[in-house]
Amino acid sequence: MICWASTIFGMKPKKPNPQNHFRKKVRALLPLLFFLVALSLVMCKETESKPERDSLPYFLGKDFDPVWTKDPSALEGLKQIPEGFQLTNHLGQTYRWKDHPKPVSLVVFFYATCRGICPLITKNIIQIQPDLAEFPNLEIHSISINPKEDTPSVLSNYRKLYKIQNPNWFFHTGEVEVIESFAKSTCGAEVEGFSLEKNKYEFVHTENIFLFDGKNYLRGIYRAKGTGDIQRLVADLRLITKKQN
Repeated sequence: MICWASTIFGMKPKKPNPQNHFRKKVRALLPLLFFLVALSLVMCKETESKPERDSLPYFLGKDFDPVWTKDPSALEGLKQIPEGFQLTNHLGQTYRWKDHPKPVSLVVFFYATCRGICPLITKNIIQIQPDLAEFPNLEIHSISINPKEDTPSVLSNYRKLYKIQNPNWFFHTGEVEVIESFAKSTCGAEVEGFSLEKNKYEFVHTENIFLFDGKNYLRGIYRAKGTGDIQRLVADLRLITKKQN
């Protein structure tokens, strides 16, 4: 009918405008688009991690991103000591981490014949022993990255050399692969140095101290070389033990 009238009166039929059709489609989809945007904003707000002054962070993923959460078990990829992790301490005893529940612990890496950073780390920890006495259940674990040479007797002599009396300060040896995997994957201590003896780059220790909570989650990383971070470590120990009590 329209085509017939157009022919008689000389009018041309209107062609459908694709732009108008597109605009109508967009207008029809706008409510759904707004809903999806609002939903994504709500979800981001619920899952975002905001720094908290009265709580220490957890560390997530390969980049060790700090995150704050009330339920760490709900997040995958948080840095945590492996369930089956075990070493041999300076007394020659097998030390299975899961068999020794503790409210908080410190981990450092070293080797007995080191003449560089290791003695400095050990001395800095010794200097803050009066402050650490505030935490009677705190355990310190010095783990050798040269376990083949650092036998239990060598580690016992190392303790004697530095006159370490703290019964909760353990020195460990163990399997090379286990220690390197723990250092790199759990602590991010992926440091390499060139060995003239072996003519290649190999894993060496880091100068950092690592703080773990009662559920074996990594909660803090501190430089042991200076004194500033050591004092921050003591402050964080007070904070985390207060939160767990």
